[in-house]
Amino acid sequence: MRNQKKRDTIAAIATPYGESAIGIVRLSGHKTVEILKKIFKTRSKNLKPRYAHYGLIMDKEGQPIDEAVVIYYKAPHSYTGEDMAEINLHGNPLILKKVLNLLLESGARLAEPGEFTKRAFLNGKLDLTQAEAVAELIGAKTELARKLALNQLQGALSREIKPLREELLMLLALVESSIEFEEEDIPTIEKDELQRRLEKILKQVNKLLQTAATGKALRQGIKLAIVGKPNVGKSSLFNRLLGSERAIVTDIAGTTRDYIEETINIKGIPISLIDTAGIRETADVVEKIGVQRSLQKLKEADLIILVLDASNPDLEEEDLKLINLVKETKKPLLVVLNKIDKGQKLDTKKIPIPNVEVVKVSAKTGEGIEELKEKILQKVGVQTAEGGNIYISVRHEQLLKKAKKALENALTYLREGEFYSPEILMLDLREAAEALGEILGEITTEDILGQIFSTFCIGK
Repeated sequence: MRNQKKRDTIAAIATPYGESAIGIVRLSGHKTVEILKKIFKTRSKNLKPRYAHYGLIMDKEGQPIDEAVVIYYKAPHSYTGEDMAEINLHGNPLILKKVLNLLLESGARLAEPGEFTKRAFLNGKLDLTQAEAVAELIGAKTELARKLALNQLQGALSREIKPLREELLMLLALVESSIEFEEEDIPTIEKDELQRRLEKILKQVNKLLQTAATGKALRQGIKLAIVGKPNVGKSSLFNRLLGSERAIVTDIAGTTRDYIEETINIKGIPISLIDTAGIRETADVVEKIGVQRSLQKLKEADLIILVLDASNPDLEEEDLKLINLVKETKKPLLVVLNKIDKGQKLDTKKIPIPNVEVVKVSAKTGEGIEELKEKILQKVGVQTAEGGNIYISVRHEQLLKKAKKALENALTYLREGEFYSPEILMLDLREAAEALGEILGEITTEDILGQIFSTFCIGK
């Protein structure tokens, strides 16, 4: 438990802005009951914890604002670990705002983004990985992302990290005891045993690190830009991947004057799919602006799909210019040979890109589209998500890499060090343990907490 001194009582609207059947205002802190007694009139003599109490919210002049159902949670048996209440009202934004202002006038202050969850963390109700999962669960864009965020909220990642940190702390204690009690009958550890146990920890750290690309894709999505010369079938491919006729398709070159962006879901991974304007030299002012925007989207993309015409036996000058352009970006690249329903006449050996992956499709018939989806995920390092239940975030990745480096330094010293010095070894073990502790929030700073919880919505 992270016992904290008495804090301000905070309040916030917990439901999204807009009209709805129900709206909720949250209150948390040591003045919760005191404030409720000022504004909430009910027949109940006492606010019995975890019971729904019906009554009226009254303003300072004694006039009713709205009917309400209030649920009071007594510390420490609440989300935040403090006295807390949820005020259920009719979901009119005017009512919710009026009640919130009344709470602020009655002794509460407006909660900061994520402050309810931050207090839950500080009061030991959640560790930091679980607190992060709250925001991820709210913002999940796919069913898979929702399931994985819920797994993390229920402690899946914590259950992987905690035993590794506990093992490191145990090893650290054994190494330290060999210094402090060298001549006494105190348990110590042999170098071979220490090496074996550190190798086992490192193996688990590496296993978690392998999920980083998938974790990033799940949380942030993948930006995928489709490029190609005009009339090569980019918009047809875009529509086929999207599963609807979003982009206008004609036989007239230059139909797409500006980029079109939509989100698709490939095996639970959100993909921001961008159909760019055909990139070519043009005197048309509008088309020229579209080309410039397309070039900007290439710079932002995580993956580029270059579409070539499989039915054309030769690459044209516009194709070659595009090939040089995408090579300059140094972005991951897939070449798609479209229109194979007309027969493949283009020899892939003519494509001047070393070791490029080529996928043959027909945007018209759908042939090869499923293979293309698989290649898209593989190209950005996403593992097939089915069956997995842990995918680390960028923050976790940075700290696991720090732990990995410290473990590798310790193992190198044990394997190659001519003289064994427990003092030197302890530095690496401590650094690895601290990195894992920072993932869980056992070791952290106010700056780090501020950065994490600033991404939350107010009221959560």
